[in-house]
Amino acid sequence: MAGISLLIVSKREIFREGLAGLLALESFIAHVDTCSSELEVVEISNKQQPHVIIIDIKSSECIEAISRIHDRQPATNILVLTHFESRGDFIAALRAGAKAYISEDTRFGNLVKTIPLVAQGELVVSPSMALEVIAGLKSLEEHNNHNNSVTLSGTNLLSERETGILALVEQGYTDREIAVSLFISEHTVNVHLRNIRQKLHAHNRQHAVILARTKGILPTPTLR
Repeated sequence: MAGISLLIVSKREIFREGLAGLLALESFIAHVDTCSSELEVVEISNKQQPHVIIIDIKSSECIEAISRIHDRQPATNILVLTHFESRGDFIAALRAGAKAYISEDTRFGNLVKTIPLVAQGELVVSPSMALEVIAGLKSLEEHNNHNNSVTLSGTNLLSERETGILALVEQGYTDREIAVSLFISEHTVNVHLRNIRQKLHAHNRQHAVILARTKGILPTPTLR
């Protein structure tokens, strides 16, 4: 695909401008623009509607920006660059609408080859994340199956979102990891956790998990 317009998003000026300069030399690239924040990328993409957005993911706000762009401009394809390959970030980015998720450690030549594929709407994932795809989908399936089998008393006590957050707490996720996985802010996570503790009359999050197991909201671990 020729004549591709790009928008590169990163808070790191040297990184984004350097990458923009290199990609502008490629014959299939028609135009390259850059910006430094999640707010800017939503505004600029809405006006310019680039073929591909390359976003350097650093926070849950990036996930929210991806989701907003995907909802408004489904024809714009998003490529996520990351310096750490987290399952939570990966699943959250794909759920938000990203088309590619690759490591910043990839060779520049591989990135160049990836851009036309992403522009055509193809899904591209770093090889090291392939197993995470399977594990992440399995985790989501198990969680959804559990939600469908929760007792009526548990359903009435906690909302589906609260139950999902508590399930992630049980798995050892931090507040930031929960926020990234569900593409919400850490503040929102804290509000949900406070509501959960109040509803269950729990002293802390660990106590909430124990009480949720007792009430049938979360499954009791099976001893092996």
